[in-house]
Amino acid sequence: MKTALLTSYEKNEPLLRLAQALIKNGWNILASAGTTSYLKQNNIPCKDVADTIGAPILGHSVVTLSREIYAGLLASTPEDFAELKRLNIANIDLVYVNLYPLEKETQDPKATSASVIEKTDIGGPTLLRAAAKGRRLALSNPKQIDVLEKWLASGSPENEREQMATRFAAEAERRVAEYVSASASYWEKQNG
Repeated sequence: MKTALLTSYEKNEPLLRLAQALIKNGWNILASAGTTSYLKQNNIPCKDVADTIGAPILGHSVVTLSREIYAGLLASTPEDFAELKRLNIANIDLVYVNLYPLEKETQDPKATSASVIEKTDIGGPTLLRAAAKGRRLALSNPKQIDVLEKWLASGSPENEREQMATRFAAEAERRVAEYVSASASYWEKQNG
């Protein structure tokens, strides 16, 4: 059975559509705390990442920054997968990340250093980069859900998965680069 990890700042229709499509096609869903709560309120079975890796620390702010999660995203050889199985760590086949609205915050004339720090996502960009490197399906934009739904509906052919993984990896890396660039530009302006 395949596993997806969903973490979304926006709790909305695209997230529900994605989760419903995954469940319909037999996937397990792991999610961050807020995403888990939202999905369960909408009768979508999922498991909080914290239940997989142990008790959260720092108020859930570093839950997805766990070696178990990154092992599940970066394993690539038969030996890696055997180690995951031995350690009871799930292989993660797909990541969907809807990042905190950092760009919007940095463009707000009322933004403060504290508000920008609050809207700076660390786990999300890291998940996207690891999924891209591990050639998992790294969804970084709700518009990609349409492509994924068509692939799932067609029986998830493996020959299409690799091409889609590469396309999504490029888009995820670009999304992270833009996100980090917005942060850098904001802090450069603060430095005067």
